[in-house]
Amino acid sequence: MFRATSQAKAKAHARFASALHHLDDLAREPDWKEEECLFHALGYMKRGNYKLAEAELQQIAALFAKPGERPPPPEKQTRERYTIALLRRGLAQLRSE
Repeated sequence: MFRATSQAKAKAHARFASALHHLDDLAREPDWKEEECLFHALGYMKRGNYKLAEAELQQIAALFAKPGERPPPPEKQTRERYTIALLRRGLAQLRSE
């Protein structure tokens, strides 16, 4: 089984925080695709799978690099949206563990 080093954990946490900071700079909540990537990355980090979290964080970095190319919204929203505040709270819980 793959064990994440403390350096890998810190790097993933910093990249996640950087993505949230970037959204703050844009003064907006994440769109559905960004929200999905951040939610999955947070879940992977919570389960200790930092390799998959890094893949999600790379995907969101690619989305930020192409700001004009937004995916169409999903047809039906079936759950509550994850806001920056909720994602930030999840990261704080991870860092305190």
